[in-house]
Amino acid sequence: MNRSRIFIFLGIVLLLGAVVLVLLTQGIGGVGPSPAQAPSPTPEPPMTEIVVAVNNIPRGSIIGQKDYVILRKIPDDNLPPKDLLFTKLDDVILKRARTDIFNGQPVLRTMITDDPKSLAATGNDASLFIPSGKVAIPFPISAATSVGYAVGAGDRVDILVSFSILDVNQEGQYPVIPFNRDLLDELVAAGMPNADAVAKVLEAQAKAQVQPRLVTQLTLQNIEVMYVGEWPADGRLPQATPTLPPDQVPAPAPAAAPAPGTPTPTPPRPTMLILLVDQQQALIVKWLLESNASVELALRGANDNAPVSTDPVSYSYILTTFNITIPPKVNSVIAPKPAGAP
Repeated sequence: MNRSRIFIFLGIVLLLGAVVLVLLTQGIGGVGPSPAQAPSPTPEPPMTEIVVAVNNIPRGSIIGQKDYVILRKIPDDNLPPKDLLFTKLDDVILKRARTDIFNGQPVLRTMITDDPKSLAATGNDASLFIPSGKVAIPFPISAATSVGYAVGAGDRVDILVSFSILDVNQEGQYPVIPFNRDLLDELVAAGMPNADAVAKVLEAQAKAQVQPRLVTQLTLQNIEVMYVGEWPADGRLPQATPTLPPDQVPAPAPAAAPAPGTPTPTPPRPTMLILLVDQQQALIVKWLLESNASVELALRGANDNAPVSTDPVSYSYILTTFNITIPPKVNSVIAPKPAGAP
């Protein structure tokens, strides 16, 4: 009997010990310390593995695998048009370089050939930067039309247009001035014979000037700037590829110091941009430039690609939108300052 009580007592002690151990492990009330939150890893940008040159490949060379090209992952936002890229080494090996290909530069379909005869017509580097479905067109600029020359290659711009509207004769396309019937009625009411009143109105109409109606609107949006200025005369843009990895870009040679007392020449400002547009947009830009329209560029923010909707702006729009009241006519004005007065 005593032995049974001892076993029961030991069982109770062991049970209580187990309960205490559980409480100490998980915390009183079942709430234990929360594990430390691991920092969220920074997501890597999307990458694509493409064929890249690992040595300079002279024009006309036959491309060998070990000496010239490898597969390398490049961020998608730095890639040329994907229809120009190679993703398999076998598609490039033993092909011939149509142009000079530089170390670190993606190998594009326009850069290689199977036919040695095609080396005679390699084309300019400019065509390598034009995506499928796009064309490059020139756009003349000045300080006022290019946001003070702030527009650079790779920027996105909107095209603003202003032009004046004139009423014209539909057949002759000459300006039309409506006959002033109110003036005719006033002259006849004042006692002037009808024929003389008509002649007076026609005389005033011949001297009248047509006032055009100005309107301004946003037209093409989010247009990419391919290049600023004229393309190099030799047709080449040395090592100019937007996808060249930073560690492969050669350091610029230090500029020679000017001789003492020699003024630093100011480089001339560019007079044109090269824009990337589709064929229909190219026709729109050409029409705007050849019309009497005033065409200017608006520079977009680096990450702003969203289309917007705008209302055309005219004289009536300004008056209505900003609640501008036309001042009434009065019988006195402020006298101008005498000549020479401070």
